[in-house]
Amino acid sequence: MAGESGADALRQLATVNRIARIALQDLALQPMLQRIVDTLVAEFEWEFVACATIDHEANEFVCAAVAGDLESEVRIGYRRALGTGVVGRCAATGETVDIDDARGHSAVIDTLHGTGSELCVPVLHQGEVLAVLNAESRRVGAFRGQRALLETVADQVAGILRAAGLYEKLRQANEELREAYSAVERLSHNDGLTGIANRRRFDAWLPEAVRKAIAQDEALSLLLLDVDHFKAFNDGYGHQAGDHCLQQVVAVLDYMLEGTAARLARYGGEEFVAILSDCDLPTALSIAERLRLAIAARAIEHRFAPGGFVTISIGAAACAPGAPMEADGLVREADIALYAAKRNGRNKVMAAR
Repeated sequence: MAGESGADALRQLATVNRIARIALQDLALQPMLQRIVDTLVAEFEWEFVACATIDHEANEFVCAAVAGDLESEVRIGYRRALGTGVVGRCAATGETVDIDDARGHSAVIDTLHGTGSELCVPVLHQGEVLAVLNAESRRVGAFRGQRALLETVADQVAGILRAAGLYEKLRQANEELREAYSAVERLSHNDGLTGIANRRRFDAWLPEAVRKAIAQDEALSLLLLDVDHFKAFNDGYGHQAGDHCLQQVVAVLDYMLEGTAARLARYGGEEFVAILSDCDLPTALSIAERLRLAIAARAIEHRFAPGGFVTISIGAAACAPGAPMEADGLVREADIALYAAKRNGRNKVMAAR
């Protein structure tokens, strides 16, 4: 008998050490808890073991890991209010609850549909309940003599669990920081009024597009668009109405270019630019004419313009395959074409050459 008792003690000690080691394999909380309950079930042939963490904001405990052969209502994500049931009482008080005969016990919530015994041990770190280890069986007295073992396991993993909790909070904080950084990046590359790309983003896009066109021996076109008589619109209707006018213009342009490889950006003020990859000058002029007609068809009132409606002028420039042009040169050519369209009466599309 003494020999068997000694062997059991050594086995329990080995299991506790093993649980401590597997808990340290990584600091991801849920996988760690799952490894702990899996080991307890495997080593001691316990029928059902779960581990619940504490949701302080909701004042509830939440099942984070579960193992065993018995059918139970408890699944990962199962939650109840602190103070309710055996697990809730253990979580609320920080004290072990050891029920040798659970049949008809007032504190037991019979999730096994025939719970015979239940042992709940808090995982404590400096007086704070981090989790609850819960073992259940349909047999009465299934955990006699096992309380000290489960409490030792809880003591062994408490510090590791605390570190895992801090690691999880740090991971979440880093994820939130990455999302915030991405949002700032998006805002820094988008125009605040119209939502399309801003000048900074265009300045990065165009050299990339030129390099790609040269590498793949493709044509590249650029459209520079300007809202006609926009100063008169702003002065006559006010800046708020002017902002709304630009938003309407962009909505039309964006709709017309949707589904194409064109990249639209606000160049500055009432000027916009579109990069048309793998697009020669005749095709670019055709696209520009469709954009001009679409704005005219939108019929945005402009009683301070000769025609009574908002119109746009567009300058087009292109570099042909085998005849590359620097990004600045392409912009300069499109700008020349735009001002030629302005001089020729506005509401026109013109090419640089």
